[in-house]
Amino acid sequence: MSEEIKEQVLNALADSLKIPDSAYEAAKNRYRDLGDWLKDTSKAKTARYSPHVSAQGSFRLGTGVKPWKREDYDLDLAFNLREGITKADYTQEDLKKLVGIDLNAYRIERGINEKLEEKHRCWRINYQDHLKFHMDAVPSIPQAEGARRIIKEQMIQAGSAEVLAQEVAELTVAITDDRHPNYRKVSDEWKVSNPEGYAKWFESRMRLAELLLESRVKMAKVATVDELPTYKWKTPLQRAVQILKRHRDVMFERDPDGKPISIIITTLAAAVYGGESDLQSALAHILAEMGHRVNSSIPRVPNPVNPLEDFADKWGTAEGRRLRLQDKFESWLIQAQSDFDNITSSMDKEFLRHQMVQKFGVDIDESILGGIFGSFPNIKTTPKTHHVSAHAKPWWNG
Repeated sequence: MSEEIKEQVLNALADSLKIPDSAYEAAKNRYRDLGDWLKDTSKAKTARYSPHVSAQGSFRLGTGVKPWKREDYDLDLAFNLREGITKADYTQEDLKKLVGIDLNAYRIERGINEKLEEKHRCWRINYQDHLKFHMDAVPSIPQAEGARRIIKEQMIQAGSAEVLAQEVAELTVAITDDRHPNYRKVSDEWKVSNPEGYAKWFESRMRLAELLLESRVKMAKVATVDELPTYKWKTPLQRAVQILKRHRDVMFERDPDGKPISIIITTLAAAVYGGESDLQSALAHILAEMGHRVNSSIPRVPNPVNPLEDFADKWGTAEGRRLRLQDKFESWLIQAQSDFDNITSSMDKEFLRHQMVQKFGVDIDESILGGIFGSFPNIKTTPKTHHVSAHAKPWWNG
């Protein structure tokens, strides 16, 4: 299979997985509507605390994947009260209850029938319209200046540029979590998070594809890429992450508790991305290198915007060992390498369609594959198929 055909096949796969622009626009309209409502001091109790609502997670990064075997979209929001609330005066429980009061009032005024749902860190609003969103809002306040300064220094020591470290560290927040030992106590120790800072770091990795982004700017007729929503950047890094997450979902359909979490896949993929301008080169490089970025000691997968935090911390817990989370990550990576080798080495359209269904849960229309292969003969090749056990030895250990 030629490099051109490999690229077209992988892009057809990525196109079948991406969230439609209309869903991104609907999500943006919803969190902006909430943000505008919160500014009204006659309605919102948090209005005096300078509330700021923004998307986080895959919607913010432009790496969302079309729902598979479920109907709802998951929109994660940061609900940051930027002024007037400190850890010296409020407990995590106080903050969460305050935010919950406003979200419930907003829900009622907007005619959302389902009751507000409390999760460990967030409040969930369930929309029941044609898109079936649920919106998870995580209450937060800015992290103290001293703690932000320490994180900046840690990022620089870990290899981040000083300018990026400064910008990112300033966005660090403290969040609520009812599993935290100090949840109901006035305490300086809260769970630390930085979804906006992580998005800035992820964007810095996407910007390595400089020439590709310049072409996006010209096509959209804007001055800079920053004028485009992140999901419209459509970099090979974003599309690779989308493909890898769906492959993971399908592989672990019957073992959802054991599947590698999205933040690990996203972080490792972004960390090794080399700025490739085509999807097949980016994906091949990511799959070959991401395993090498898992440290042999703690932190195994450091948070790039808080290097002492370990995204793989659950691997070493009693539950993580019972679920064999590290083994399953390693097995998934081996299987992903094999499966991508298969779909980029066969000229058999029926085999490719079968692989797309079996490994990614999508049925690529035969006319699309026919258009890609054009006048090439339907050569039957022997695909390299591998069975990977849950105890497979990781390839990077020999």
